[in-house]
Amino acid sequence: MRHIMGYITAICLLVLIVCQAIIIPTFFLPFFRQQYASQEIAEYIGMSDEELMYVTVELLDYMRGRRDDLDGIRATVNGVEVEFFSERDKIHMVDVRVLYDRLFVVRNVAFFGFIGMILLMAITKTKVLHFLARCSREVMAGFFLLAGIMAGIIAIDFDRAFEIFHLIFFDNDYWILFPPRDRLVMMVPLQFFINISIFIGILMAAVPIIIIIAATIYLRREADRPGW
Repeated sequence: MRHIMGYITAICLLVLIVCQAIIIPTFFLPFFRQQYASQEIAEYIGMSDEELMYVTVELLDYMRGRRDDLDGIRATVNGVEVEFFSERDKIHMVDVRVLYDRLFVVRNVAFFGFIGMILLMAITKTKVLHFLARCSREVMAGFFLLAGIMAGIIAIDFDRAFEIFHLIFFDNDYWILFPPRDRLVMMVPLQFFINISIFIGILMAAVPIIIIIAATIYLRREADRPGW
């Protein structure tokens, strides 16, 4: 029973890490600024850096539920003030927002599940740190192996992986956008997704590695204690 609680706790922690590894880069404005500058996105679209960031903030606010829709977001493009997002952009982003809404729900469930299991282990007088360290190390190591295999497959043909992702998570073809009509795809071209995937991958790898190392150190010190 103690091992079961330990594994459930570790899995909740892993799910929380994966969700946050996706959420953090998605809403990290300095990342957007750096990508826009390095890929010269503002020049490509034909607008100022300030207006591009304004549009980006509004888009991210919509994804977080701070806006009801993407209507009324206007910007000057090639010297003409326009409604920035096309109808196809808006329809696609409805689907994207649904995905992120679900991601937030999964993250919150994992968080409260993690806290709840920690409390349950404490109430049942289980050695919380011992079983959490043991189970987390095994769960993180298994995830690290599987994630590494998946990352290798994606790296072989990112375009195909990108297409498969959209075919799995979207039941329409509104994700297929065309510049210059659909400026959303001009804001975040394929190279942007490659770079943010690398960012996400680094976070997904770094945190489990830290947990594995910390758990190993703790368990070794615990084993060296007199009377253990």
